[in-house]
Amino acid sequence: MLEPGPQLLEPNPATDLLTGDVPVSDQAWRDRYLTSVHNLSVDCIKVVDRHGRLQSMNLRGQEAMQVDDYSACHGADWLSFWEGEARDAMLEAFAVASGGTPSQFTGFCPTMRGEPRWWDVTLTPLPDPVRPAAPYDVIVVSRDVTDRVQAQQSLEALNASLAAEVARQTAALRQEKQLLVQTNEELENITYAMSHDLLTPVRHLLSFARLARQTTDPGKRDRYLGIIEGSAANLSGMIDGVMRFSRAGRCALRVQPVDLNELHAEVQRELHPTTPHATWTASPLPTVPGDPQALRSVLKILCSNALKYTRNTPDPQLHVSAHHDPHARTWRIDVQDNGAGFDPDYAHKLFRLFQRLHHQNDFEGTGTGLALIRRVITRHGGTVHATGQPGQGATFSFTLPE
Repeated sequence: MLEPGPQLLEPNPATDLLTGDVPVSDQAWRDRYLTSVHNLSVDCIKVVDRHGRLQSMNLRGQEAMQVDDYSACHGADWLSFWEGEARDAMLEAFAVASGGTPSQFTGFCPTMRGEPRWWDVTLTPLPDPVRPAAPYDVIVVSRDVTDRVQAQQSLEALNASLAAEVARQTAALRQEKQLLVQTNEELENITYAMSHDLLTPVRHLLSFARLARQTTDPGKRDRYLGIIEGSAANLSGMIDGVMRFSRAGRCALRVQPVDLNELHAEVQRELHPTTPHATWTASPLPTVPGDPQALRSVLKILCSNALKYTRNTPDPQLHVSAHHDPHARTWRIDVQDNGAGFDPDYAHKLFRLFQRLHHQNDFEGTGTGLALIRRVITRHGGTVHATGQPGQGATFSFTLPE
């Protein structure tokens, strides 16, 4: 015959669960039972009265909040623990809970020792049978989610870093594409120049050398030789311009902060003595990132051109100025003159290799300077532009990132 097994005992409300043998009242039993359950919870469980004063906190909560002596915290203003961005969310959630509806928020609140902690907080109204109307005391259950929040912040920082790197790489690829398109265009210009512009002085050399050999007139021979010398000098200048143009696209840029005031002062000291009658003014110029030698060559070419094209003007004026665009985060540098100007319908040709809008007999040049400027400024991440009217001067501009 089977013996009866052990039977499950129902808890005796009149028995203390902690000792098992001390009779207690029903209310005291419930209080001790709830206290033991709360102390076993990994969450920080508190009771806050309707005014926000701290009434109780479980043992694990005291450990989580690094409370050394709870008696020093009892009755403290729990609402004042929350500061910064979390305070508004906490006040709103507390108002809802004390009004009778559970609420929740997530916020930052340091421990009593000042260590950073993030908490998921649930607030539940605690009705009072003696005083059933709202506002109510509130049970506050706070769960430490610091690891989760920090992991999320690390992930967001990583995503932001990746996004910034993608944007940087995209911008770099876009600039490389722009440089490739410009290089292809320049190669086409060079090819055209080789077959047309560079052949012109070569034809002059051959033609007038033949005439000089055939003539017996010393005066004609000297004139022919002078034309040959001029054509040879022009050809040499064009070849030198092509070489400088090519080097400008190959040399590595030594980018550093460049004070354009200093570069402009150097260029002015070098060029102004050649045209002392010209009035040369300038407004304060910025400091920009760039290659100082490359940017100096840009300023020198533009200022030299301005002086050249104002030499037939009764009162030559040259002005260098800077303009900031905060939205594009760029500086625009203008070199303005009141000289010969140009037909704006042909402005698109100005920055191409060997393209000139004035006759060689009027203004000397090889047509390589502005093309060189365009290549240098494009490599700096900027743009070039020109405006003008015949006989009313011109303004040549370039932009640089701030």
